[in-house]
Amino acid sequence: MTSTTEPEIRYQVALAGRILDFLGQSDAILGFVGARAADGASFWMKQMPMGLDEVNPGDLLRLDYEGNVVEGEGRKHNEWVLFAAMFKDHSEMAAAVHTHAPYCLAVAAQSKSIEPFDQFGTYFYANGVPLFEETPDRVYTFELAEAILDRMGDCPASIITYHGILTHGASVREACMRAVYLEKAAQTQLLAYQGGAARPLDDVLARKLGLNAPYDLLYEFSWNYYERQIRKKSPDFGA
Repeated sequence: MTSTTEPEIRYQVALAGRILDFLGQSDAILGFVGARAADGASFWMKQMPMGLDEVNPGDLLRLDYEGNVVEGEGRKHNEWVLFAAMFKDHSEMAAAVHTHAPYCLAVAAQSKSIEPFDQFGTYFYANGVPLFEETPDRVYTFELAEAILDRMGDCPASIITYHGILTHGASVREACMRAVYLEKAAQTQLLAYQGGAARPLDDVLARKLGLNAPYDLLYEFSWNYYERQIRKKSPDFGA
């Protein structure tokens, strides 16, 4: 599913934020979801003062690639350049998530990336999640944004050590579910190592599992499940 209209894109960006909050990736007002707008020359993201759990589609801002607010009202996020760099110069990145996912940060603080300790771990292990370890600075410059994206390469996710995660996808749903699964894999990994004698899956088996799972279906069904949970929790969401 690739969104083609502004109302669809706005709804999905807001819903992704609610899902990430529902699953523990909120950090007060920090973290954000974004997507390239239908016009191809701008992008949607939440305004800075609002938490992921508070955002409705009408609260989003549309920014051009120079950071000018062209639609909506509110203060733009200080790290808007991260998404501007992605959506302007990387056509395969139609949507993205940046949160301060705590389990991913704890894994990266050990100088580790994601290892195959569960089904989600096999996917990220097969793709090789890079760590950006040069600096944990907030992303206020295009130079730093491009350095992070260069390190990410062809992987759909990366971890900025001592800062947060970055995932992308061809749709908001894909970018969001990748962030969800990445954090789940990190959580399992940390729990496994707490046992003292944990060992990951065999390399060959892990790569086979990671490359063969029906992730398109998992993204769709998981997204739909979480949407139902959000609507139970907040019946007026999206109204």
